[in-house]
Amino acid sequence: MASVTTGGRGNIFGGRFVLFADTLYLGVLVFFAALPVVTAFAAVTAGADLLRHRVRDDSTFTIGQYLRRVGAIIGAQKAVLLAPLGVLAVYVLNSIALAAGMPGAEFYRPVLIGLSAIGVVIGLRAALLWTAESGWTSAVREAMLTTVRDPGGSALLLGALVASVVIIGQTWLMLPLVTGLMLLAAVAVTMRGRK
Repeated sequence: MASVTTGGRGNIFGGRFVLFADTLYLGVLVFFAALPVVTAFAAVTAGADLLRHRVRDDSTFTIGQYLRRVGAIIGAQKAVLLAPLGVLAVYVLNSIALAAGMPGAEFYRPVLIGLSAIGVVIGLRAALLWTAESGWTSAVREAMLTTVRDPGGSALLLGALVASVVIIGQTWLMLPLVTGLMLLAAVAVTMRGRK
């Protein structure tokens, strides 16, 4: 039996193409699962976990496996539903203050953008580090430490974020697909150097 990533003999689609297709498919699943906003972090965490297993175990996944994983993450810690709302509220309030012409907006706008980018890097790392046994607190703490201890990986994730923003800026229709590519970047950064 041929593996998922290498394809069978005479297969016109090589392993990397299959991984790319699975990544795009997973991006669409994560995008739609995150639409209610409260499920955003659980959706990203489930997607990162499935993609990591996809790469490591050379296997594929189904929509049922993904939805069960999202449900398991939410069931393990219900507080995961509050995190996206808190982040969104802080971001919206800061954006309103900037749009209203608060003093120092010229200085604060790039700071807000920078903090948002660092928050995305930490969030992606936390999504990859979370386990039901450790919980969110330890995953976020470890993600912050890893972000500082691994500046090369953090720079790679920031580069992927910038590329994603540029792609989405061209057309919003790419958002579901770019979501999967950001997850692939996070998994690749986490797994680099491992054999």
